Amino acid sequence: MRLSVVIPARNEEAYIAGAVKSVLEQDPPPDEVIVVDNGSKDQTAEQAAAAGARVVREPRPGVHHARQRGLVEAKGEIVAQIDADSRALPGWSRAILDAFEDPRVVASYGPLFLFEAPLLDRALARIGFPLFLRFLSALGQPNLSGANHAVRREEALKAGGYDRPYAEDVHLALKLKTRGKVVYRPDQRVLTSGRRLQKGRFKMYAVHAKNIWRRLRGLPEDYGPDYFEEREG
Repeated sequence: MRLSVVIPARNEEAYIAGAVKSVLEQDPPPDEVIVVDNGSKDQTAEQAAAAGARVVREPRPGVHHARQRGLVEAKGEIVAQIDADSRALPGWSRAILDAFEDPRVVASYGPLFLFEAPLLDRALARIGFPLFLRFLSALGQPNLSGANHAVRREEALKAGGYDRPYAEDVHLALKLKTRGKVVYRPDQRVLTSGRRLQKGRFKMYAVHAKNIWRRLRGLPEDYGPDYFEEREG
């Protein structure tokens, strides 16, 4: 199986080289790394190319557009995605490829741990987040994260891909689970930065908890007017 890795990025010159490097150092390494430059005004594209990625430009603002462009451009049967401020930990690519040895698997996802975050938040991510993911999986609600997931490309495209500007990752998982198995892999591990906590720890956790509850009840999400402003700005 060929593995493509997609990293959407917008003004990520401080992080992007580290993300690319963490993927290229995997054993086995992916067949390609694609950085989708989503209208950056800094040196994101140059840094990504220098680190060894193929850079594709997607001018429409929005991470869902960037993810979808990467999915379309990818050459691998399996397409994994991490975020630009993330780092794939050792064993990440092997966990993905092992998961897709089962032809029934259409998506896999794993835990996220934090760096550049307060000790409390790093501990919550390290201990609580895997338990949370297992709980949601048992409820039939795979909480696939944009910063750590992989899909079978053909099935993801048939399902419509990343087709909304919010929770695009989770909604793709919900579509894919009707087409095959979506599996949680505890060994598919990624580090991500703690910058999403800058607006407040409890605000971030409360927004996600509220929207998980709304999805379980069949209601549309409500993230508020400013939650995704950095994706469009």
